[in-house]
Amino acid sequence: MGNSTDNQSDILNEKLEDEIEDIVEDELEEKIAELKLSSKQPPPSFWKKMQTGIMMVAALMISAGQFNDTKEIFTSSYEGILANFTNNIEYELIEKIHVGSSIEHIKSLVGEPHAIKRSKLNDAVRFFYYSKGKYNLTLIASEERLVGYSIYTQEDEFAPQLPFSESHDTEPLGSKNLLESHKKTGVYSYDIGNLVYYIESQNLGKQQMFLTLIRGYVEYGAIPNVEVADIDNKAKLAKQIALLDEKATFSESEEELEQVLNQVRKLVYPNFYAVTELEPAIISEALLTRYEYQMFTNS
Repeated sequence: MGNSTDNQSDILNEKLEDEIEDIVEDELEEKIAELKLSSKQPPPSFWKKMQTGIMMVAALMISAGQFNDTKEIFTSSYEGILANFTNNIEYELIEKIHVGSSIEHIKSLVGEPHAIKRSKLNDAVRFFYYSKGKYNLTLIASEERLVGYSIYTQEDEFAPQLPFSESHDTEPLGSKNLLESHKKTGVYSYDIGNLVYYIESQNLGKQQMFLTLIRGYVEYGAIPNVEVADIDNKAKLAKQIALLDEKATFSESEEELEQVLNQVRKLVYPNFYAVTELEPAIISEALLTRYEYQMFTNS
């Protein structure tokens, strides 16, 4: 008898979850269709109104006798569907990651890592690698503190807000090339062998506790802003980084090297950024090689 009651409860809960999902999907699809026609972004009030409306539906279902699991079902359904249509949940999680936090606190937010490596440049530093669907995350820890982290995109048009933007306006990742974002070239690093990448650093000064912001391009990252950097940009960039390597190795002309470097910076619409209190070389070391990335994503 007890098993029969449990089975009926499970069936009702599944029906409830399906109904909530259908309602949220219908609302979102209708609104997104309107936005595509108007080329506008949804106002903040839209998401609040939608959530309020669906909560009212859930309340009615609770009053109908499905109290025990309705809140949990509604929350998981709402967040899951919202993640399919927007990036808000991922952006909010990223904004909670701060250098200086305890690594255990950050793990409580993002979970356990999929892979771990120890730094060869600093024995006290470890790298924790996460695959989060729309982006990949690397935490850099030393003595149980978060001393740095990096994020690179895995889905086109996934563009979190760059922290410590020089502009008073918001600056999503990939919205500007490096030449536009920061006129002065910082310490830069690149490779064309085990991984095609170009990254450069910017010291944020005492107002930001002397942290370093690092931005750039990695070959296995997606395109945060397809309106300004299409797929052909990757091929152009790979050739330009190879030319930069050639000039850095063989050219004796600083002016010639600077011209090539500026062309690289003009082509780089970042799909990668990092924040750290350590030297920029640690961020370069934390990057997975092409082979390591394939092993990581296939595991």
